[in-house]
Amino acid sequence: MASHVFALIIGIDQYKSSHVWNLSSCADDAENMKRWLMDDLHVPRSNIRLLVDDKASKRAIEDAFMNHLVSNPAIESGDAIIVYFAGHGSSVAAPDDWCNGHPRRADILCTYDHCTRTGDRRVSGITDWSMHAMLAELAEAKGDNITLILDTCFSPSRSRLSDRLRSHTRWTQSTRLTDDDLYAGLWRNALSHKTPASTSRFHAPAQSHVTLLACKDGERAMEKEGGRFTCALLDARHALPLHSTSYGDIIDHLELPDGQTAVCVGRNAKRVLFNGIPFTSDPHYVAVSVSEEDVRIDAGEVHGIVEGSELSLHSHNVRGSLNPVLASLRVFEVHPTWSLARTKQPQAMQKLVDAGWARITRWNNRVPFRVQLKRTYFTLSRWWRLRQRVPQHGESVGGITLARVSQPEAADLSVRRRCRDIVLERHDTLIGRNCSGRINIPCPGPDDDVQAIDAAARFHFHLHRKNSTLSCPLRVQVSMALHRVDEATWAPIGPDLIDNGRAQLTLDSERPNVYALVLQNRSSHDLWPYLFWMDAYGYAISSLYHPTPSPSGPPLKKRSTFTIGTGGAGSEVLAFRFVGDGKTSSGFLKLFLSSAYVPMGVVEQGKQGGSSPLPTSDVPDEPKEDELWDSEVACITVMQSSGMEPRLT
Repeated sequence: MASHVFALIIGIDQYKSSHVWNLSSCADDAENMKRWLMDDLHVPRSNIRLLVDDKASKRAIEDAFMNHLVSNPAIESGDAIIVYFAGHGSSVAAPDDWCNGHPRRADILCTYDHCTRTGDRRVSGITDWSMHAMLAELAEAKGDNITLILDTCFSPSRSRLSDRLRSHTRWTQSTRLTDDDLYAGLWRNALSHKTPASTSRFHAPAQSHVTLLACKDGERAMEKEGGRFTCALLDARHALPLHSTSYGDIIDHLELPDGQTAVCVGRNAKRVLFNGIPFTSDPHYVAVSVSEEDVRIDAGEVHGIVEGSELSLHSHNVRGSLNPVLASLRVFEVHPTWSLARTKQPQAMQKLVDAGWARITRWNNRVPFRVQLKRTYFTLSRWWRLRQRVPQHGESVGGITLARVSQPEAADLSVRRRCRDIVLERHDTLIGRNCSGRINIPCPGPDDDVQAIDAAARFHFHLHRKNSTLSCPLRVQVSMALHRVDEATWAPIGPDLIDNGRAQLTLDSERPNVYALVLQNRSSHDLWPYLFWMDAYGYAISSLYHPTPSPSGPPLKKRSTFTIGTGGAGSEVLAFRFVGDGKTSSGFLKLFLSSAYVPMGVVEQGKQGGSSPLPTSDVPDEPKEDELWDSEVACITVMQSSGMEPRLT
């Protein structure tokens, strides 16, 4: 099933030929597009190929198009593919028989080496005919979910192109190109794609892709502190819910200077942007239902909710799409798997929709996470700014309550700021006894310090959470056993590797290092298990097993066993990698148990880009007073066998 995004992003400011004037912001536009895809749409870095300036020659672009897109086995049919170009465009008179003799001119994307001589020919850039042939070949291999974005122009009106405007216009002349140059530069399969064309083939509707252009034919694509079109396109994410907005609607929304009108063409112009592929559910949102007096939230004690926890209310739970806060909520009644909240603005209750989504903004943890800030001479100013942002008394920072202390013996974490990173000394007994007591985290930016501390605080919060109100805790009645998996049968083999809550695993270079977790339920309750991996080196929390609602009920039946890691879909085998540069690497298996099904995505921490949306459940009509929850934890230490090289992540 198609679910990924891949992109080829090109930005050219500096041109090789002295006859082509340089631009000033195309490379920045390309970087900003890449940043949007990675930060907002969670596209993995490996899915994006960026070519800038001298790396964007004609040959390099065509090679990247083939290797990164057409021949990439990771791209499935229907995956979203984006080709972005910011740089000069150009136009020349077309040969008489150019593409069946229909167009009067050939439009060109000017590559870095455009118009430079190679042998007895000049580089003709990428012509409209070539690009259409390239995209037709790509669509045949990977489907038609292709978006071509061009922040350039091809034939601006000469009467309106003054010397002052020329330096800010993404267009150049190509008077030196001959008919032979154009034919010699055609894409390899272009001759088999002689489809009829309008006067400007880049502006012609295509079956294979949707094209977004910076301007109409005869207008100019302007840049000033960024391409006007690219800036407007990126600004649209702050004004439109992209997950429900079509290409055409986005273009209609853009506000550009006079003389520049954005264009959208293509058979699929009425589709939602990128066919909706990058706009997946964010597991950190929980379902809610709104009544006249309160809001019922599909999250409770098992998620870490307590009385006084605060949430923001939203209309949807989609990543990368505008999702403004409708109201702020405060929890006043908490149950094991659900809770009740009221808005801080009672008059706003009448305006709220019947159902929606909420995100936790303040956990209201009773015991604050205690931080000691160690002063360093060389980073005194950074230390002082950090000191101002970490409160002396318990206050919420990033959702978790922090408190600054002066002595390490009173702290959960000591922080020392250095030039490009921070050193964290962990004083927590569970982490300190099983993991490295000191780690370095890169923090080049001024906000990275607080984010690193907040990640540590959230990690600490979820690691230690358990149900202390049960007379007979579920963690006593449910045991975890870790076994190696036989690579032929996928069955657990060998002894239980967990001893007194700890397991030491030696990576074996001679066989797969895969495992299964066997849960034994000795209680009288059917239970839903949720398994997370808590990486003590990077403070990431990721889901290893999340059950799906089923008519057969909870998978962990009373007085029975259940295996996580059977090798099938949804229960992949467990693999532990060596992380860091020391002799051992440690983390924690955190198991949550609940007698009622609830989505548990709120526990995840770190970049979860590309993960499939977690299943959701309907909020129950009536409360269930017999709901139970609990958790247990096991420390996993990974060691290298002799002869194995460390695998750093």
